[in-house]
Amino acid sequence: MTIAKYLDSIEGTDKEPILFKGMDKLTKEESIAMLMDKPGVGDIFCALAELGSSESIADFKQTEYYNAIKDWGISVYDLEKGNISIYPGPKHLKKFFTVVAIAGAGFFLWKLHKKYKTKLKVQQ
Repeated sequence: MTIAKYLDSIEGTDKEPILFKGMDKLTKEESIAMLMDKPGVGDIFCALAELGSSESIADFKQTEYYNAIKDWGISVYDLEKGNISIYPGPKHLKKFFTVVAIAGAGFFLWKLHKKYKTKLKVQQ
């Protein structure tokens, strides 16, 4: 499930304040705070921090941080204990597999070119 769908499903329920407390607690940990400055993953952790400090999900959706995190996947095992898993969503995986496929095809063509180039030199 994407984070956007999850936030839509808990908006206005009793789970909303529990999520805010959990995200606020998570982003105040020293190891997470250090990741907020890192390129690539920093935007995600900043968005989680903003989610934790928001008044409501509707307010969070109005921020630019929502766009940075809405396509990520989320699995919630136990919200009250903080057992949440955030991972790349379907959109990210599609991009990843496209890059891997292009790189693999390029490598295959390079190996094929190298093989036949060597055969041509031997025949001459």
